[in-house]
Amino acid sequence: MTNNTATTYDGDVTLNGSEQSPVEIQDPADVFVGGESITGDLTVQNAEYVFTHTPVSGAAAVSKGETETNIRGTLEDGYVQSVDGDVLLTDAEDVFIAADAVDGAVSAPGAENVYTDESIPVDSPDKYDVSTFGWQQSGSATDPESGVYAVGMDHDIELEAVRRDVDLYLVGHGHDVRVDGRGASVSVHFVGYDNTVHVGPYLASAVETDTGFDNEIDADPYPAEDLVEMSRREAYSNAGFGRRKVTFQVPNEDDEWCPNCGQAAEAIIERHQMEAFFVFGWPLWTYDRSTNPARECENCSPNAVHAELSERERREIFD
Repeated sequence: MTNNTATTYDGDVTLNGSEQSPVEIQDPADVFVGGESITGDLTVQNAEYVFTHTPVSGAAAVSKGETETNIRGTLEDGYVQSVDGDVLLTDAEDVFIAADAVDGAVSAPGAENVYTDESIPVDSPDKYDVSTFGWQQSGSATDPESGVYAVGMDHDIELEAVRRDVDLYLVGHGHDVRVDGRGASVSVHFVGYDNTVHVGPYLASAVETDTGFDNEIDADPYPAEDLVEMSRREAYSNAGFGRRKVTFQVPNEDDEWCPNCGQAAEAIIERHQMEAFFVFGWPLWTYDRSTNPARECENCSPNAVHAELSERERREIFD
């Protein structure tokens, strides 16, 4: 584009490196700035909300009179992928800025609300198993090594058979991520709002940074049935005929703390012992019943699925 060019658009607009900088986008809806996308400075003028992991100053780093390319019209969302130089965003609604998005300074004069945090170490988007950018994107990976990098809105992402620790870096809003596996941890960084991460019961998870609001991890509870070696029905069925002692386990849904190890628990079971006279697998007379059953949970039970991998899984990783 030539100097002082004004371009009119309808709908979404993407800066992909072909525009003459400094570039201004006037009155967009939401704007999403991806990692390593701007080599100069970024000024966000009069936005409603700004979400960023980059330190923000109040004074404008780029002024309106300095721009060479002016993009305006009936704009919807803006996406910044690559600009060699400075960028000015004027009167945007919400602006989401990924970590390491801007080589220069980031300023947000006139912003109504700014959610910012210290810069965090984030790999380049292409280093992740799933990397998405834009509107209503989707992606999936099996046995991932690094995790997810998502910038935009309404992304639907799934990680399956997770066996190594992974990171989720979610920038924007409306992302929905499902993570299933075992023996690993999921570390989540939110930059924006209304993002949800669903985590399976055999994974540990934690929000490392939450630069925004209404973001959450929805972790499936550990199933108490996985800790049961012998159910009551199985114990009765195996008893046959005559006087027998049986041992069985049942879930305890009343306690939130394990009496055995003292930790907060999602799954607690009780180990019962009973002596009875059985007829066709049913106790007709009870001689002795455990009055104080032992308890254990997913943290202390020898039957729990813990973080370590099985021998077969180790062989699969190193083959």
